[in-house]
Amino acid sequence: MSGPVRPYVITGGRSRPSRNVLALESLVSTVPGADTGEAELNREHQRILALCGRLLAIAEIAAHLHLPLSVVKVLVGDLWDLGAVQVLPPATAVHRPPDVPQAERLPTSLLEEVLVGLRQLR
Repeated sequence: MSGPVRPYVITGGRSRPSRNVLALESLVSTVPGADTGEAELNREHQRILALCGRLLAIAEIAAHLHLPLSVVKVLVGDLWDLGAVQVLPPATAVHRPPDVPQAERLPTSLLEEVLVGLRQLR
């Protein structure tokens, strides 16, 4: 009788990634032809590599694998350390010019349109 594997087993007991820069919006893609050498990749590592043939956010990977974000961050960190994946910071951090305030105000009319659209979904 085998049940679901506990998250601490998947990560080898680690609760934090080796790199503390992984946000849930960070984009991950596999590095074609990367040699992981003799590294021991578990099933979840392999599944991440298979999923990230196209660019995916950490949150999307977690959703596809039905794993907690913290576990996915540890696993992606492992793969990043091996050079098997490339990790890009969230787009908002990359593309925002330095002179633009972080919290720009959206036009009220746009917010009202979004609110009307959401109400219509009910």
